[in-house]
Amino acid sequence: MFLSGTSTGGALGRKSLGTRVLSGVGPGRPPTDDILLGRFLGRDNGTTDTRIAAKVGDKKSALLQVHPSSRTSHVAGVCQWCKCQHNLTELDVTHTVYHHIIVSDKYKFLYCYVPKVACTNWKRVIKALEGSLASTDEEIDIYEIHRKNWTYLKDYDHAGIQHRLQNYYKFMFVRDPLERLVSAYRDKFVEHPEEYFGRRYGTRIQKMYRNGVWNILGADVTFEEFVRFVIQAKGYDLNEHWQSYTELCQPCAVNYDFIGMYENLEEDTEHVLKVLGVDKKVSFPRRQEQIYNKRTTGEVLKEHLDVLPDAESYIRKLVKKYSLDYTMFGYDRPIPDAR
Repeated sequence: MFLSGTSTGGALGRKSLGTRVLSGVGPGRPPTDDILLGRFLGRDNGTTDTRIAAKVGDKKSALLQVHPSSRTSHVAGVCQWCKCQHNLTELDVTHTVYHHIIVSDKYKFLYCYVPKVACTNWKRVIKALEGSLASTDEEIDIYEIHRKNWTYLKDYDHAGIQHRLQNYYKFMFVRDPLERLVSAYRDKFVEHPEEYFGRRYGTRIQKMYRNGVWNILGADVTFEEFVRFVIQAKGYDLNEHWQSYTELCQPCAVNYDFIGMYENLEEDTEHVLKVLGVDKKVSFPRRQEQIYNKRTTGEVLKEHLDVLPDAESYIRKLVKKYSLDYTMFGYDRPIPDAR
């Protein structure tokens, strides 16, 4: 995409797909819509940020290399380019976004939570600010955090919604779309399988791809089965853990003041806490891999991609499904010419 660095190396077949995802290996290619969009943005906003970003070889996101305010400018440019702009109040209050924006009237902020992008820790921060947790590191049942009776944007009338959208600090966090997808699979179907997910999604997935062989608890869903399911998922099958960022948080309808990135979590969370004036009151919990020295998310992603049969075909379909997320938030596509 237009934010990626120059490709190096040989033909696609010389390395495992997982390795290519991390290394950025790919064939040369003519300008695409994303490259043209990058040129448009660089010309339109009169800055050098996108031109600088285009030369950065950071696989995760070249937007990490530019000023955070340029992230929101970039998103605004993409919204204009894809003609996705609209007013949030045009959406029915039952829309997903109204159920994902958490409101703090005390500290005057709106946080759109995205599952598998540090949302549990952000909820810990909010609970600590409210006084229901002594500190963000206090031991608490993780499910209790998510079961809390949060105040969402949906809980206000039209005037209340408009007031908060216009006057409160609005932020959200994103991460590499495929890393998030792998994290969701591991959490819900491997490391912490829940009866709810097993019965609602596991059994359905097995019925779809195992020729009628399935178990009532929906256990042992393979990564390939999960990927096939996500690729075709619509409506009832679209769970928040694999729904797109653009659908969950509607960045073309909500003018977010800050868009943080999981790959830059420490600095970006510190920035938000300082803006809110609460950095002396709470600290953001450390990521689990920092505590337990676990494998990096990139390594876990590579491991899962490498076991997919016909992986390139699957990855192309996933990239197409999350295409707007890749473009909107500046993440490099794992297969450069995938659209």
